[in-house]
Amino acid sequence: MDRKSLEAAAADYSYLKGLLSIPTGVLFIIAGVTNMRWGPLDHAWVTWAAGGLMIVAGAVYLWVTRYYAENYGRITPSSRARIRAGTGAAVGAALVAGAVNLDWRVVLPLSATTVVFALVMYVSYAIGMRPRPHHVAVWGTLAVAGVLPIWGDVGATGRINVGLMLVGVATIVTGLLDHAALQRAFGPTQDPDLGGGDVGA
Repeated sequence: MDRKSLEAAAADYSYLKGLLSIPTGVLFIIAGVTNMRWGPLDHAWVTWAAGGLMIVAGAVYLWVTRYYAENYGRITPSSRARIRAGTGAAVGAALVAGAVNLDWRVVLPLSATTVVFALVMYVSYAIGMRPRPHHVAVWGTLAVAGVLPIWGDVGATGRINVGLMLVGVATIVTGLLDHAALQRAFGPTQDPDLGGGDVGA
């Protein structure tokens, strides 16, 4: 396998560890639900329960990280790839924060939080690898949901927090499909050697 192929495989592996997205998606859903404070959820115990669930999600994330390391090995992305991903993440976070602020301050007929997050996630994949069809389907569907003419009357809290819940669902679905793509590409192997642990993405 030539270096270019190894680098592409490293990038795919780094971005397709989809089970890591499941606890992340759960955190988005928890944040959206608890912030809405619907009916029986408008109590102090909900905050404590949400905190406990966040701890569990963090523990699951660490367990999944170990699972991937033990079953597929470790690959260190190149410095260039890390800088590119870090820059993209920082810009994406700023854009999402700006969208949340816009939803809070301006009455819009759409959910800027939902639309911008969908676009940021798709671009983040495009930065590191060639997006798969399921990335287009999931994040495209989320972006369309964000511009449907249903958001104008839900208020700022609804535009932001329902948007976060939808983002959480999309993140989980993408993660499951990413993991399936990883298994198709590399197989459910116990061999940690993917052509060298220090291959640059």
